[in-house]
Amino acid sequence: MRKLLDAAMVAFDKRGYHATRVNDVVEIAKTSHGTFYLYFSNKEDLLRALVAEAAADSQRVYESFSMLPAPGSTPRWEDVRGWVQAYSDMWTRYAPLFRVWAELATVDRDLGRTIRRTFSRMSYELTVRIGPDSSGHDLDPNAAGLAALAMLDRFHYLREFVGQPVDSRALDTLTTMLYRALFDPNA
Repeated sequence: MRKLLDAAMVAFDKRGYHATRVNDVVEIAKTSHGTFYLYFSNKEDLLRALVAEAAADSQRVYESFSMLPAPGSTPRWEDVRGWVQAYSDMWTRYAPLFRVWAELATVDRDLGRTIRRTFSRMSYELTVRIGPDSSGHDLDPNAAGLAALAMLDRFHYLREFVGQPVDSRALDTLTTMLYRALFDPNA
């Protein structure tokens, strides 16, 4: 099953979800159609399994916020950097899905709910950490949380799009921007 899931990510990356066929997945996985249908009913079922896996990994990332200081206190730059790294690792792993989240949400209502719930939960966890007074700015924590999540997502997408790696220096810069904006304007 793992080989099929990994092969689907490769196929979705090369061809996009809609153009990918079951045959593409089994060829990349070097397995048979029978093996595919042992685990999945169809391509949509395979997609649901990948989205569920990405949602579970996303949950681990937003739960890592519990490692930050309590809500209302200011995390250290290193705390935020660790979280940005975890997000980056997750985005890189699931890039073929994350690039087309909005499109995938239209494939199936339940899938759309799972995707929206995942983003909402990540945004909420950011919001809790930002709090009303964490930066010294008059910020709406809900808007700030969603904006930070959008920035992380699009940053990864655009770096990939323009052919620039998301390396340590890029993540340090991104962390500093988020940290200054959300937690310590003097950092």
